[in-house]
Amino acid sequence: MKPVTRINIERPLAYYKCGQFVGNQGWKHKPMKLEKDYELIIGLKETVYLQVGNEHYEIKHGDIMLIAPEVKYVGYAPSNDEVSFFWLHFIPRQDVLIDSNDTFMSLLLASAELQQRKELGAYVCLPPFFSLPYLDKPVMLMKQILDISHTSYYSTYAVDYLVTELMLELTDKYIQQLLQQQWLNKEHNQKFMQIVEWIRVNIYHDLTVQKIADTFCFNADHLTRLFKKNLGMSTIRYINTLKLSLVKERLCTTNQSIKEIAYELHFRDEKYLMKLFKSYIGMTPTQFRDTYTNTYLNSMTVDPDIPLPEHLQEP
Repeated sequence: MKPVTRINIERPLAYYKCGQFVGNQGWKHKPMKLEKDYELIIGLKETVYLQVGNEHYEIKHGDIMLIAPEVKYVGYAPSNDEVSFFWLHFIPRQDVLIDSNDTFMSLLLASAELQQRKELGAYVCLPPFFSLPYLDKPVMLMKQILDISHTSYYSTYAVDYLVTELMLELTDKYIQQLLQQQWLNKEHNQKFMQIVEWIRVNIYHDLTVQKIADTFCFNADHLTRLFKKNLGMSTIRYINTLKLSLVKERLCTTNQSIKEIAYELHFRDEKYLMKLFKSYIGMTPTQFRDTYTNTYLNSMTVDPDIPLPEHLQEP
């Protein structure tokens, strides 16, 4: 695990610029070095080959990268196919701390104490690189940021708070991963976590509770009791929650029809998908997609060399 950057958010992060990049086969990231801003990259499609300092990274769908100021980065290999990713630049308004692995884990494990939780909660915390299995909420927040940043909004703080919310969401997901890993290290939890990981890897297939139980030599009812005990939900609800996360992501980032999405994710049919979506999310897939129509149309690449806005420049 790499050192963790902690950025104080008692004042919101200052938005600078953002975009959704789409590059053809053979594209390479040009050499860059940030001055006072940070860059957040969220991988969407295919692989970005990026050297940051002396480290080589392959940024794929679900990968999150945070690049600090004063660090040189450049593409070290061309993309093999059409590549796409979100990029976002922001500037902290308050202090930034760099924690070693041990220091951050100590803070995290101590956060059960109210005072320690309050202290840690004043920061967003991310490593240089980590991965998320599902991007539904980060994608939705990025779409909102793209929309608001390209709209004549009466206050610049609107997008600042959205950027801060995105970083809080990523921090929460990252911390959940760390705590889950701590929990997994306990031997009696390893079997259950193998089942959870197997479901995640096979989520694109036609999964049933009985099929999962048979795979791991469990009784189906016993498996559901395990899920309720450890995750607070039944096995089938967990499966549906993961599948609907993928549905939301596709509704935000593709023009696929509901029928195509239902077929790809092995729902019974599009009518069943629509019924399930309304039950879990509280709106139909079409209503959900319409909410982000403007953000989808605004997801174009913005010139990364635009000057720093006056209110973010040094006095």
